[in-house]
Amino acid sequence: MGSMFGSVEVGKGEIVSAINTLGISGSDVCIHSSMRSFGAPLKHGLQGIVDAFMERHCTIMVPTFSDIYEVRPTKELMPQQNGAGDYSFFLEQSYAEISPFDVSSKEISAGDMGAFPKCVLETAGSVRGNHPLNSFTALGVNAKRLVGRQSFKDVYAPLKQLCADDGYVLLMGVGLDRATIIHYAEQVAGRTPFVRWAYDENRKVVPVSAGGCSEGFRNLDGILDIYAKRITVGSSRWVCYKAQEFVDICSRAIRNMPNITHCDDKDCDRCNDAVKGGPQLPDDFWTNGL
Repeated sequence: MGSMFGSVEVGKGEIVSAINTLGISGSDVCIHSSMRSFGAPLKHGLQGIVDAFMERHCTIMVPTFSDIYEVRPTKELMPQQNGAGDYSFFLEQSYAEISPFDVSSKEISAGDMGAFPKCVLETAGSVRGNHPLNSFTALGVNAKRLVGRQSFKDVYAPLKQLCADDGYVLLMGVGLDRATIIHYAEQVAGRTPFVRWAYDENRKVVPVSAGGCSEGFRNLDGILDIYAKRITVGSSRWVCYKAQEFVDICSRAIRNMPNITHCDDKDCDRCNDAVKGGPQLPDDFWTNGL
C-alpha cells in the first residue's frame, strides 16, 4: 500500500483510517514505534494514538523494558553459553539501588523504549506483565489475558498469547531489529532464552529469562516481505504482520539457517551463543539454580 497522507500534522482520524485500512480493528496488536518517524507533529499527541486504537476496539501491547531492575549475578546463576562472555561486563558494572519490581511499577528504560510505550504504561487501565527486565504492558479489553501469564521464566508468554488470539505485530516507523517477537520465534525454533538477574520480592537474586542481540533481525526482511501489509501515515512507514504467521516463518527460517539472526559483529557473544542454542540449563535450574 502506498502513502495515504502528506507531510502535515497527523491527527487521530488519520490513525483510525490506517487501522481500518490494515484490517486490524478489534484485534490484539503489539506495537513497536518511533514517534520521530511521523515527520510532523501529532495533532492529538501520543494519547491520540492510544485513543484511535481504543476507538477501533483494539487491545494494544507494547514492550516496557526496565533495565534499572537488573542486578549483579551470583555464581550459581551464571551458566555457560549465556551470551555473557566471561561475565566481566555484568560482574564489574554498577547497579541501581532500587526496590524489587512489581507490576504496579512505572519504571521504564524510556531512552530505549521510546515515548509511546511510556505513554501506554502511564495510561489509566494499563496492565503490566510480571517481568522485571522485559515486561510487556497492554491496554484494552484483552489486556489482562495478553500479559497476565508473563513471569520471570516465561518472558514471551504475552507474545504466545498474541499468536493464540490471532493478533498482529505493527512496526510503526521501525524495522525488524525492534520486533521482539523474533526472540519468541527463536524460542519456538528451539533456542533457550538467555539468563539475566533481578531481585524477587525478598531481595534474593533470582534468574529471569531475557532476549539477546536483535541487530541481525533485519536479515529476515526478504523472507517476510510478501506477508507484510504496508501503509504510510504522515512520514511514518507502518508494516503489519499476522503474529502467528510471522512466528511460523521466522522460526522455520531460524531452524533452517541458524546464522540468519546473527548481527554483523562476528565476535558478538549473544549472537554466537544464540546460534548454538543458548544456555544449557539443568532441569532444576528454575527451582534450585545450577
